[in-house]
Amino acid sequence: MFIARISKGRTIRQFIIGVIGAPTLASIIWFSIFGTLGINLGIKGVISIDSLKSIALIPETAFFNIISYYPFSSMISIITMILLCTFFITSADSATFVLAMLTSKGNLNPSNKKKVLWGLVEALLAVGLLLSGGLQGLQAMAIVAAFPFIIIIILGFISLCKALIKEDIK
Repeated sequence: MFIARISKGRTIRQFIIGVIGAPTLASIIWFSIFGTLGINLGIKGVISIDSLKSIALIPETAFFNIISYYPFSSMISIITMILLCTFFITSADSATFVLAMLTSKGNLNPSNKKKVLWGLVEALLAVGLLLSGGLQGLQAMAIVAAFPFIIIIILGFISLCKALIKEDIK
């Protein structure tokens, strides 16, 4: 709903480029540059393969450990943290906005109270899942909760195809 709202008035081509194309291109560039850093360290003999394997066992810090072997590591780490914060903040903001809108009987501009309430619910749910099962519990819950959305996404895709065919006929 959030993406649909901010994409209002755009063509399908603009929507696909903006929602699928740009993030995919950014991901390809990011992983092409930063995904090979550890491999290069191993190939050049700067760090042993066993050390790389032990670094990879802790994915939360692996990127920062690998970056520390390169120049400008502090600056790259700061930029990475800014990008991560931006990602989480915009994702949480979008989620709270959509949840508030859905619980406001379709009101396109839900009250700030509802948005804050849903933000607190999201935060408490995440903290509860982390405390009860750690990262594995949170990941398992995400997988279980995502399964029903497969059906919803398929139905939404079918509806979109029908609407596009119907609009083309007119």
